[in-house]
Amino acid sequence: MAGERPPACILTARLTLRAWRPEDAPSIRAAIDSSLAHLRPWMPWAVNEPASLEATTALLEKFRDDFTAGRDFHYGIFTRDEREVLGGTGLHPRIGPGAIEIGYWLREGATGRGYATEAVARLTRVALEEVGWSRVEIRCDPRNTASAAVPRRLGYRHVTTLEANALTPAGEPRDTMVWEQTAAELAGPSREQTT
Repeated sequence: MAGERPPACILTARLTLRAWRPEDAPSIRAAIDSSLAHLRPWMPWAVNEPASLEATTALLEKFRDDFTAGRDFHYGIFTRDEREVLGGTGLHPRIGPGAIEIGYWLREGATGRGYATEAVARLTRVALEEVGWSRVEIRCDPRNTASAAVPRRLGYRHVTTLEANALTPAGEPRDTMVWEQTAAELAGPSREQTT
C-alpha cells in the first residue's frame, strides 16, 4: 500500500459505499435476515445467522475499529440516499503485500441490477488508482455464477482455479476461482459499468 487509506465514504452513480457504523445494525439485520436462503450457500458467515442485534452491533464496532486502524476495510452498500442496505463489500488485506482482495454480497432483492458490478468497479479504481495497491483480487466459488460474472464484466483476468482449497458453508470441499486486475491493466479504457 502506498501509505494512503481508502476513504470512509465512496459514491457511485447509484450507490453509497460507506464504512459500517454500529448504528447500522438494524439495517444490516434487515438485509441479512431477508436473504438468509440466498446467502447461506455462498457466504461462510451466513451459517451463523441470524445473529442478535447486540452481536451485530458488536461486529460493526469491530469493523469500525479495524477501518480506523487500517487493518481491514468493510463497507455497507447503500442506496445513494443511504435509506436502505443493499449488501456489503470490502477491501481486505489478506492476500499479501501490495495487494488487496475485494469481497461482496447483496441482499436477495438487490441482485440482478448491476449493483455489485458498480460497487466493485469503483472499489477497484479506489484500490489501484487512489490508494496505490498494485493488484486487486476477487475470489469466489465457481458455482456462484452471479459472483463470477462481476470480475468477468470488469475485465479482471481469471488467473487460476484452486482445487478443493476451501470449504463451503456446509463444510464440503470446494474450488476457488481467483481473478486479478493490476494498476497497469486498469490504466486502459474505463471498464466501469452498471450492468
